[in-house]
Amino acid sequence: MASHVNTDSILIELEKSSTQVSWCEEYKRMISGMSFTISRSPELQARKLETLKLLNDFNDLTIPDGSTLTSLKTRRMTVAKTLLGKIGETVNIEPPFFVGWGCNVILGDDVYVNREVSFFDNALIQIGDRVLIGPGVCICTGTHHPDPKVRGENSGTSFARPILIEEDCWIGARATILDGVRIGRGTITAAGAVVTSDIESGCLAGVVSARVIRRFEEPKDM
Repeated sequence: MASHVNTDSILIELEKSSTQVSWCEEYKRMISGMSFTISRSPELQARKLETLKLLNDFNDLTIPDGSTLTSLKTRRMTVAKTLLGKIGETVNIEPPFFVGWGCNVILGDDVYVNREVSFFDNALIQIGDRVLIGPGVCICTGTHHPDPKVRGENSGTSFARPILIEEDCWIGARATILDGVRIGRGTITAAGAVVTSDIESGCLAGVVSARVIRRFEEPKDM
């Protein structure tokens, strides 16, 4: 899981771009790629609750009398500006939509996010201008230790690596972008692709075929 996103710049980027951050020690650990536990932080618990409330408002599918497509978009994007860390000009996000925290998501100008997209933003998710994100896409910064014994010893903890999608990309329907990935400018990620490593600029990328990557020792009784 190679990460070529500059981790040193994450705190700086969030500090200058996001007004929604709940600064605390566990939050700093989370976005710096260290193991963290929500239960140790009242600040993160409060932020998580606020995020759930805002998502509920954003995903309100009622259509009041006299509504137009423009008025419905204005209603949900007003919520999104409070939910997400930073939103550029003329961004459109369709409901239903999910984020883990919201404050760690930065969207450039003219970004379009289709229905049923999920951002698991335990680390920074930065999306450049004019990016198109298809329906059902999952962008997930979070991960766990591959060793089941270590996972058992550190119950409740996880860690994360940032994701960067550069300008003019198109992420196809149901694609999954995993932790630590950078997708270069103008690249198309095919529908259903699972992206586990960096992709260069200006190409079409897509493979969906499960295979054994490496073997672990036989799991011991835990």
